[in-house]
Amino acid sequence: MTKEEVLQQLQQLPEQLKEAEADYYAALSRLEDAKLALRAKECELFSQGLISGRNEQARDAEIWQHTHELQRTLTRAKVAVDQYRVDYDYLKNKLDNAQLMAQLLLQLD
Repeated sequence: MTKEEVLQQLQQLPEQLKEAEADYYAALSRLEDAKLALRAKECELFSQGLISGRNEQARDAEIWQHTHELQRTLTRAKVAVDQYRVDYDYLKNKLDNAQLMAQLLLQLD
């Protein structure tokens, strides 16, 4: 990698890292919103008396029929958070490597 390429990465990566971090925190926010929506629906079902299962499995089955779409949304939100975290970590490692290469190149001069 040339000095110019390292310099270009050092200029571009902080902004990319900032965007990746913003995406990650936005995904975390969507995940929390999905959790709240699911919990609110479950509370609504219990308060309306629509869940009458005598044991946990029966209650889970009754809840599932009313909340399966919210649970799918929650699962998708969890996957998105994980993906954004991977993207952030990748860019962070790339920036760390570019900084190390810059230090090494400066020592060679």
